[in-house]
Amino acid sequence: MKRSSKTAIVTGGSGGIGGGICKRLAGDGFQVVVHYGSSQSDAEAVVEEIESNSGSALAVQADVTEENAVIRLFEQTLEKYDGVDVVVVNAGVGGGGPIGDSTLEVFEQVVGTNLRGAFLTLREAARRLNDNGRIVFISSQLARHPMAGTGIYAATKAGMDAMVVAMSKELGDQGITVNSVQPGATVPGMFASSDDERKEQFRQMSPFKRLGHPEDIAAVVSFLVGDDGHWVTGQHLRADGGASN
Repeated sequence: MKRSSKTAIVTGGSGGIGGGICKRLAGDGFQVVVHYGSSQSDAEAVVEEIESNSGSALAVQADVTEENAVIRLFEQTLEKYDGVDVVVVNAGVGGGGPIGDSTLEVFEQVVGTNLRGAFLTLREAARRLNDNGRIVFISSQLARHPMAGTGIYAATKAGMDAMVVAMSKELGDQGITVNSVQPGATVPGMFASSDDERKEQFRQMSPFKRLGHPEDIAAVVSFLVGDDGHWVTGQHLRADGGASN
């Protein structure tokens, strides 16, 4: 059966950056699966906004650290839509602090979601994605430029960036592109919990003298998953407003 539209799964789709990506892809004509871990009301709000603009969306809950839950995420997608064309791996958590002060519990929590969860999602995407599909991992500028207190978080993002490059070589014969986007300080998003002094510090780091917005990141994702992104793969695109130059 010929599909009338392409389908995108966005993990962590209920959050600031994830929600912005979901809405942008829906505006681009994708059927969007809005994954969430615990924020059901936020995910449903994203779905409602998409549907109010004549789009098609589905909210699906899954613990991305659990193998069977990730498999069910894809199976529930295929129950409603008849294929998966795009997977945006965005679900993640912050945390860590200075390495010397960090606990094993915090380390395992950050690694569990950001590295294990992303791996499970990428692996399932590799097995399920249609030919000529797109995979985008939402990384961080900290993967390339770690700062004090971000070592654990940055390590998980850098590890996944390495996996992105390897996957781009593994899936190229299927016409599938695999890339990452490295946002800088973005609000709303995890950075929103930072104090005003830190926000001002990062605002001044950009030549534009502002923080990023979810729409800024979503625009880069939109390019990568669209027809014009077919010749870009195995790349890490910084989307930080020039803050790390």
